[in-house]
Amino acid sequence: MRAQNARTLLFVALTIGLLAAKGAFAQPALPDTAASLSRPSAERSSDLDTTLHYQARSVHNSLRDRKTVLSGDAVVTYKAITLKAGRIVVDWDAKEVVAEGRVDSVWVYNADHSDSSRVAHVAEEPVLIDGQTRMTGERMLFNYQSEKGRVVRGRTDVEDGTYVGLQIKKVGEKTLNVSHSSFTTCDLDSNPHYHFEARRMKMIVQERVIAKPVVMYLGRIPVAALPFAVFPTRRGRHSGLIVPTFGESAVEGRYLRGLGYYWAPNDYFDARGMVDFFEKSGWLFRSGINYAVRYNLSGTLSGSLTRKNFQSLYQPDYQERRWDLRIQHNQTIDPTFRISASGYFVSDNSFYKDLSTNLSMRLKQELRSNATLSKSWPEKKLSLSANFSRVENLQNGNITETLPQLTFRRSQSQLFKSSKSVRSAERRSRTDNWYESLYFSYSSNLNNTRRRSGNSETTQQEQRDFQINHKLNFSLNSPKKYFGWLALNQNFSIDEDWFDKSTEYRYDAESGTIRSSQVDGFAARHLFQYGASASTKLYGMFTPGIGNITALRHVMSPSLAFRYRPDFSEELWGYYESVETSAGETTKRDRFGGTPSGEVKSVNMSVQNLFQMKRGFGEQEKKVDLFSVNLTSGYNFAAQSYQLSDLQSSWQANPARNFSLSAGTTHTFYQWDPDNNQRIDRYLFADGGWKSAQLARLTNLRLNFSLRLESKGETRRSESGSRMPDPNAIDEIGPEEEEIEPDVLEENLNSTDDRFQDDSAISRLAIPWRVNLTFNFSLSRLNPDNPVRRYYLDVSGAQVQLTQNWRIGYSAHIDLEENKVSYQRFSIYRDLHCWEAQIDWVPSGISKRIYVRINIKAPVLKDIKLEKHGGMGSVLGY
Repeated sequence: MRAQNARTLLFVALTIGLLAAKGAFAQPALPDTAASLSRPSAERSSDLDTTLHYQARSVHNSLRDRKTVLSGDAVVTYKAITLKAGRIVVDWDAKEVVAEGRVDSVWVYNADHSDSSRVAHVAEEPVLIDGQTRMTGERMLFNYQSEKGRVVRGRTDVEDGTYVGLQIKKVGEKTLNVSHSSFTTCDLDSNPHYHFEARRMKMIVQERVIAKPVVMYLGRIPVAALPFAVFPTRRGRHSGLIVPTFGESAVEGRYLRGLGYYWAPNDYFDARGMVDFFEKSGWLFRSGINYAVRYNLSGTLSGSLTRKNFQSLYQPDYQERRWDLRIQHNQTIDPTFRISASGYFVSDNSFYKDLSTNLSMRLKQELRSNATLSKSWPEKKLSLSANFSRVENLQNGNITETLPQLTFRRSQSQLFKSSKSVRSAERRSRTDNWYESLYFSYSSNLNNTRRRSGNSETTQQEQRDFQINHKLNFSLNSPKKYFGWLALNQNFSIDEDWFDKSTEYRYDAESGTIRSSQVDGFAARHLFQYGASASTKLYGMFTPGIGNITALRHVMSPSLAFRYRPDFSEELWGYYESVETSAGETTKRDRFGGTPSGEVKSVNMSVQNLFQMKRGFGEQEKKVDLFSVNLTSGYNFAAQSYQLSDLQSSWQANPARNFSLSAGTTHTFYQWDPDNNQRIDRYLFADGGWKSAQLARLTNLRLNFSLRLESKGETRRSESGSRMPDPNAIDEIGPEEEEIEPDVLEENLNSTDDRFQDDSAISRLAIPWRVNLTFNFSLSRLNPDNPVRRYYLDVSGAQVQLTQNWRIGYSAHIDLEENKVSYQRFSIYRDLHCWEAQIDWVPSGISKRIYVRINIKAPVLKDIKLEKHGGMGSVLGY
């Protein structure tokens, strides 16, 4: 029973007592019949700070016994507190207020279908209502002189559970003693599936509950006991112990996980520390802090440390101190100044594989860390950012660090502003000079990169790169369409790169190889290119008159783009060094890295096609995009060979909300040499190929479709506990759901961020069944004599509600080419009323295991569970 409810009951009784002691109830002459006093309400003046209301079917004042009796639907209301009972008695001499039910009788049919009989029962038991809380009991008594009281068999529903106490006594201003109390979240009144009992309990209002001894019952069978327990009673976030979980794994034996303490000193900060104990090896310490101030900053810092004699699958007899650290921070200094940072750091590559049961963490290939500071000046179109990043490959141990990357940008701006400051937009579009359509943009980037490769200190290599880049872009955007349908645009860009070192090459005759060496000193590289484009749109409309289809439209968007870039590998530019070998051959090597080679004088052609449909009439009219087909190709006049680019095509359709289809193809215009297994620079239509209309050859085909199938209808049952609130009753909303202070972002606090726990394969399901299917097919015919096919099927989120209580789930990756299942996962869920059971089975692969768990469904007791892990390869059974 919550201390607040008991406090409220005693406060109401005290109010009635004080009212009687100070003559709040007037003592008029009594009439001959009680029926004449059965009025709906009455008000009496007193020296209280507010008005007290009461009503009853009968009000009786006994001057001889000095008692006032309210009988039949008696209600007393004071401020926000309401007391209801069949009978409320105020005893002036004993200075007591007593509320109890009214004895009544009802007709009950006998089990043998014989004549019915009258059975006595208690009606209108005392009910105390204070705001959102409600308490019932058989009898409520309070002495307003000693300020002590008692509630017999008190009962209240709090946080999905029911508290019951045989007797509640007030022994202090904020202290209550409860005898033979119990708590359960099961909604069976007579015989709940489980409950907790305590023979003695002390409740300190709004602080904590101390109970001893505490016994857990399954039905009427005791299964666990503690000599004493201390529970906080404050609502919302509050400090307290974290209840551990018990389990067993094949590798580590029995374990105790999550024993710790949660500390919430204020609305902006919280912290937690937890320890996992493993029977066979050692311990794992986990901790984390969260902080948040709405509109200003939020973040988390969490880490773990372990010292275990751990037998790893990857490194047998591996003994070492291991750790991980995760950081996340976001802060807004002002609308134009922001700071963000996130990062993962681990002691070794197999840390999460050995210590985590979370599948997504175990499958991570890279750990990425970033810190970014950004500042902008919108009125001047300027921005500045600084980034620090680190990427660690968990497979080969390679690390790439950028310390730092600075970027300065000036967004697109008009080069020559109009001399006329005030003109209408329509007039300006007709009279602007061509040079007023010239725009420019600028960006500068400083990049300092360090790369380390190799897993051991003896084989580890380090490379440093420092580069400064400047990019200036000019564009001529057509302010209007020529001939009313043609849009023309041009652009010219200049790139300048600064380096603190360059590379020299020489031929080593002894080894017959080309060797390189770094030369310190300033070096610069200048690159440029020019582009122009022309585009238009063509429309076609059809009115088929089929059903409610009113129109079909085809939108064709052809475009033609020209691009020029010189060959920067020529000696004129000085960016490449020519090295002559002993055979007299000359090889060009890039002095800086990333310098483009080969002249480009290309024309790229593309055609985008969009097919749309309009259906319905008036307000029911809808426009739907049916599908799109895009084609691209190009021709490079400056290329020495293979001047005509491949023809790329893509097709995309979403015919329904739960279905999507996409396809793509690549065609080449060149012949294949079967003797040398390579493409040759000769068109297919040459040598008479045009006679058979063989203009292009398919080299690649990609096909993908996604389908989501699900049934209709919703189930009206609780997923989080055995109790389900009425969606139409707004009174069920608790104080936890009220809006928090505007400067506190509480949803970011009290988060576990547990990357060590398993992710559930069964999600909440409000429909009988659902499944997501994704099919992928690829065909490579680069070598027409040896085509390579690959197709597979992904099944995800498949769940079936077999009955009201049984649910199964399945996910798989099926390789249809090899005719095998690469990965699959089975899950079985059983609703056990106020409990739930789950079996998670991965029969093969790196994540092979079985996991069984039985737990209480109520969120307040979610950590009371029994779990079993099976499998090898990690602490908890992978």
